[in-house]
Amino acid sequence: MNDKNIPKSELINAITSAQQGDETAFELLYEYYFSPLYKYVLIRTGDPQEADDLTQLVFIKFYRNLANWQDKGFAPSAYLYTVARSVLADHYRKKAKQGSKITNSEDVLLAISDKSQNPHQDVIDNEQLQLLYQNLQQLPQNYQEVLTLRYIEGLSSLEIAKIIGKNDAATRKQLSRAVAALAKKSKNYRENNI
Repeated sequence: MNDKNIPKSELINAITSAQQGDETAFELLYEYYFSPLYKYVLIRTGDPQEADDLTQLVFIKFYRNLANWQDKGFAPSAYLYTVARSVLADHYRKKAKQGSKITNSEDVLLAISDKSQNPHQDVIDNEQLQLLYQNLQQLPQNYQEVLTLRYIEGLSSLEIAKIIGKNDAATRKQLSRAVAALAKKSKNYRENNI
């Protein structure tokens, strides 16, 4: 997660400045958090264009609610992921009748994977990432969410607990169960396809 690059105190100061109308501070927050939030939303929606639109909506809601934001000791990312979770919940409710999930996993993989200089390693990494992504999509939504927040976005269990509205112990238990379920899916895949 990007919180490691800019100290939390500077991010909180940027939010405070944005609350006072400093557009440059809000732009800093937007540029800093857009990519990780986009990846989170993309993994949840499976559609790059839809993820872009929904991520924009996250920032619109964040901007509209800046006056209500208070520093409660968590990284600002926890608040933004809570907003993203709310936007996704609204999105899922609207799309519930359509029943569609992933439209093109290749687009998702390209968008979330880092680019390296080793094409051979890229192929291996892409195959492993695709397998992981396929197995992740077969898990219940609550497991997908905590795994994405922990291992893709790098949030702590305490930050995830704040986002999903559970205590830290319950979140760690859910993470443990999600990891076990993902490991089981991966093992079953290897046994049936190798």
